Amino acid sequence: MRANSPGAFGRIAVPMDGSVAQADPLSRIAFLRKVYALFGGAMAVWMGTTYLVVTNEGLLQMALGFMGGGLLGLILLFAAMFFLLRLTASRGTAISLFGLGAFGVLEGFLTAPLVYIASMSQAVSETLTGEEVQTLALTNTSNIVTQAFVLTCAVFGGLSFYALTTKHDFSWMRGALWMGFFALLAIGILSYFGIGGGASTWAFSAAFVVLMGGFVLYDTQNIMRRYPENMAASAAATLLIDFVMMFQHMLMLLMRRD
Repeated sequence: MRANSPGAFGRIAVPMDGSVAQADPLSRIAFLRKVYALFGGAMAVWMGTTYLVVTNEGLLQMALGFMGGGLLGLILLFAAMFFLLRLTASRGTAISLFGLGAFGVLEGFLTAPLVYIASMSQAVSETLTGEEVQTLALTNTSNIVTQAFVLTCAVFGGLSFYALTTKHDFSWMRGALWMGFFALLAIGILSYFGIGGGASTWAFSAAFVVLMGGFVLYDTQNIMRRYPENMAASAAATLLIDFVMMFQHMLMLLMRRD
């Protein structure tokens, strides 16, 4: 069910009063650097946790079991993500950083099963031996996980740069993005409970990648226009959600390309 991450539910509604947009240019640049530094740190935590879980049999079985926990598991997942995202919005620096780090760990824990399944699917399709599977490192460009990560970095980076440098206003996209998100989420939840199979199609993954691209544009601008200087951790968490969800569906898109 990780394909239908509820992380977006935790996006924090930030008032415009006191936003960094009202500060001087140097303060805005400093805020942006801090946001992306924290985002990079959260990415490292997410990647490290994912790798740790994938390579640890006990943790992997725990993650796989949790993902198959049914409705109760989903409710706990929603609650945990929302709680941690609220922590990132705390005005206390230590608490917000703890929330961001814990959120990166949770995202990594929930991403690991998909990474494992993708790696094993590739191993089966290429009829690799057990020893060859072990050498299919994430740094290997033939690994489908690596390909998805590189593509996500390219798309995310390009869209972020465009959002920060363009004069176009993407605030109009908010309603359409949320409508698309809830529509796809509903399809995913129905598929999870065996009602229809829309979430298992190539088109579903492609639609989610496009949707998250829209969120990258909107969220990047929204951070600079609405977030106050002391909510850099919350801004970084928002970007992490966008990246992780795009990566997950990019990976599923590559898995379904044949």
